[in-house]
Amino acid sequence: MKHELKKHMEERFMFEFDSDITEDTDLFKAGILDSYGYVSLMGHIEREYGVRLGGEEILGNVMVSLSGIVEFIDAARTRAAEGR
Repeated sequence: MKHELKKHMEERFMFEFDSDITEDTDLFKAGILDSYGYVSLMGHIEREYGVRLGGEEILGNVMVSLSGIVEFIDAARTRAAEGR
């Protein structure tokens, strides 16, 4: 999942993860994501990974880096599997 998401982000937002833009980089502060790109990315996550996003998740700072997004998706999938 992480590899596919990374590839999607690189293709969609036309950048590459490297030593300057790492998996932990805040993509807003780096100028990669803006509000339109963020909404697009959240739609991709909902469609591809079946993760429903509410206001709290969308407005929280957890989804500003690739690593934060991956952790969020993993946690959401675990909660869904446990029926929470």
